[in-house]
Amino acid sequence: MRFHRVMMVIVPLVLTFYAAAQDTGSITGTVTDPSGAAVANAAVVVASPDHGIERRTATNSSGDYNASALPGGTYNVLVTAAGFKKYQAKGVVLDVAQKSRVDVALEVGAATTEVVVEGTQVAQVETQSSDLTGTVTGKEISQLELNGRNFTQLVTLTPGVSNQTGQDEGTVGVYGNVSFSMNGGRVEYNNWELDGGDNMDNGSNSTLNVYPSVDAIAEFKVLTSNYGAQYGRNGSGTVEVETKSGTNKFHGNVYEYLRNDAFNSPAWFQGGVVPEYKKNDYGYTIGGPIYIPGHYNTDKKKTFFFWSEEWRKDIVPGQSFNQPVPSVAERSGDFSDLCQGVPTPFQRVDPVTQNLQPWADCPGTLNPNGISWNPYPSNQVPFDPNDPNVAGLLTMIPTPTSGNSFIASPAQATNWREELIRVDHNFSDKLRATFRFIHDSWNTTTAVPLWTNQG
Repeated sequence: MRFHRVMMVIVPLVLTFYAAAQDTGSITGTVTDPSGAAVANAAVVVASPDHGIERRTATNSSGDYNASALPGGTYNVLVTAAGFKKYQAKGVVLDVAQKSRVDVALEVGAATTEVVVEGTQVAQVETQSSDLTGTVTGKEISQLELNGRNFTQLVTLTPGVSNQTGQDEGTVGVYGNVSFSMNGGRVEYNNWELDGGDNMDNGSNSTLNVYPSVDAIAEFKVLTSNYGAQYGRNGSGTVEVETKSGTNKFHGNVYEYLRNDAFNSPAWFQGGVVPEYKKNDYGYTIGGPIYIPGHYNTDKKKTFFFWSEEWRKDIVPGQSFNQPVPSVAERSGDFSDLCQGVPTPFQRVDPVTQNLQPWADCPGTLNPNGISWNPYPSNQVPFDPNDPNVAGLLTMIPTPTSGNSFIASPAQATNWREELIRVDHNFSDKLRATFRFIHDSWNTTTAVPLWTNQG
């Protein structure tokens, strides 16, 4: 079976006073003088050197400023005003969809004098929103051990979230499952968004359209309660995932994770045989600036890219079987083993005559005395294994492995692949565009038909 899932998003992030997507954040604050009075018309610059973002604004009559539509990252806030020392807050960390507050108290003095504070000393508490949230950082995503390397497993780091998937190992593709209860809400009522766009498989409400590679996610936020109306499509929790973007320096990685049956013990019912079990998960990422000679000063980079590709090649035991099946003789048309002797499992007592009568599927003829059954010789059984219909059915019935039973746990192969490309371009300090393409595809073998619950 082959499956393909594609998501492509082109998102223009427009003027700074408007947040164009749910996954963008903002930095706001109030600028005051030493007496606590508001400083109007102070120049404010919010910049991210890594991503080439530079937002310029000014305080209003109340001394307030706001820089919105900011992707998650690390920012510097620079404030200048006539008659006051220059103020700079460096390394202000803005999480995905966070509303951060950086208040500034200016000191009287020459503008050539600068007061610098580290970002760790400001904006420790989010006071701009009543959202109950939890942020899973890029460091946690890349360093926490995950059985299955599925980022959705990390939502349980947020208080109030419980795992209802029933899976010990997180899976992707057709077997992916995002049944997580958030603050007691129904598991199918969650929002799952990728870079501000809907990522929920709305046909099943139990899996995602695409599962971004762990190495392609910058961070994600889990909103469990009291979030704003922009997240109101469903009534339970919301998960906002932000993919990585390129920076002003090239960076990337190459990786492989593997598991092998050489390290496994045999299953208890398979006589010391170790089932085939192989998992290989490998890929790479690369990101950085895009240079366009002659178009702009490369010291102030405007265009960035990020590329990720991942493969998963699995051969693992699937469903365990212990089922009765036709014997080798029966597959060739010889059913004599089922109908010899009196009585047999294929005879019954007629409720009227009290004589033994054959079941309809026992081939042969009834003796005149009415109490015994002569089976057909094997060469006369009305069963032709070469008949196209019979041959087609036999291909779907496994041969016995022990007596008349099929006992096995056959290995099943799944090949999954994903590629992601993201390009960010800063047209100006007020206009930024993002293009992101992601594609999942997988080819899987199943022991039984999908979604039938058949043995």
